[in-house]
Amino acid sequence: MSDALQRVSSSVLEKLTQPPRISRGEPGVRRRIWEIIGASHCSIIGTCMTIAELRKIARRTRFLADEQRYNDYHIHGLFVEAMSEDCAVSRAVQKHLDTKYEGAIRKAKSLDGDEAFLAYWESAVDNGFVPGAYWALIGHPRLPIGVDTRIFGDIHMMSHLCGATHRGEAREIAELRREKAEIARRFVALVAERNDEIARQRGEIARLSAAVRELTPLEEECERLRREARRDSRAELDAALRENAVLREDRARLEQRLERLSARRSRIDAPPPAPLPPSPPLEISIAAASEEPMDLCGRCLLYVGGRPRTVGRLQQIVEQHNGSLIHHDGGMEDSRAMLSELVRRADAVFFPVDCVSHRAVDAVKSLCESRGIPYCPLRSASASAFERAITELGRAEVAASS
Repeated sequence: MSDALQRVSSSVLEKLTQPPRISRGEPGVRRRIWEIIGASHCSIIGTCMTIAELRKIARRTRFLADEQRYNDYHIHGLFVEAMSEDCAVSRAVQKHLDTKYEGAIRKAKSLDGDEAFLAYWESAVDNGFVPGAYWALIGHPRLPIGVDTRIFGDIHMMSHLCGATHRGEAREIAELRREKAEIARRFVALVAERNDEIARQRGEIARLSAAVRELTPLEEECERLRREARRDSRAELDAALRENAVLREDRARLEQRLERLSARRSRIDAPPPAPLPPSPPLEISIAAASEEPMDLCGRCLLYVGGRPRTVGRLQQIVEQHNGSLIHHDGGMEDSRAMLSELVRRADAVFFPVDCVSHRAVDAVKSLCESRGIPYCPLRSASASAFERAITELGRAEVAASS
């Protein structure tokens, strides 16, 4: 095997120094690869095909028993050697190249003359389409002799330039590999550091989450207490405001009552009128009663219960005596919650025991006793009973004030 490879190497090196010699076949028909003589086989295989493509053709055509045993250089040399004759391997390479560069072959088909061929080639070189253009031109039936030498020379120099570039790139690649290894080492260290930091932060998050879970019930309890405090404070404030309003009204009512009593006391303390001529005692008493009607001095009286048709008459009686009357039906029509408010406004309360509910009577007595307001139960719901009661109330106050 080593002798065969050595012969292949010598043959390849010899062909690299020779320009291509192209055999002229049938006019208008592209030349097959085995019809191209000289170093073009080496340049064609090296330029137009990859090592992977060569190994694939070698396996498919069974050109080599075990192509894995050969390195890339030997694979290249064996294929170059096989292109010199019409065989299964050269036909497979021909078919592969015609299929691979079908577009370039179609574009170059109509070329004719040195200028056209050179313009096509230079355009392909400038645009990086060297492999396709090289295969399309090297087998062209009308390729001028001078042009094929130019094309081969360009390919030959490109190989030298590629070799020099490769050496520089090899050094750069080695340096880049070292840099890559250093970057990879740093990256691994950074990843490990980041993972440690993530683990630490996750632990901190877990700790804070547990603390938040413990604080949540406390926050809910604090919020509940704040709501209760606001509610209690609001309720206490409202109650205080209501009590203050009640006290203000009580004070105003008492002040008005004091003024009325002071005025009445002033009239009582005034000098008595001139004595009248003597008359029988009974007649004097009646005359005095008729000449001095009772003055309620603007008092407000509350009448609870009774008959609705007599309430208007009772109001007239009270107004005739310089007072005002408010009425509550004892709970049958008016709301019982209003009874407390009406009692608070009254200077005295009256209720007929024969025409009011027991619950209303109990409520009236309780409210009057708690507020110190006098109340008077009436034997009947008649207007005369009410009028006698307010007269007796006036006499009792006059007696108390004197």
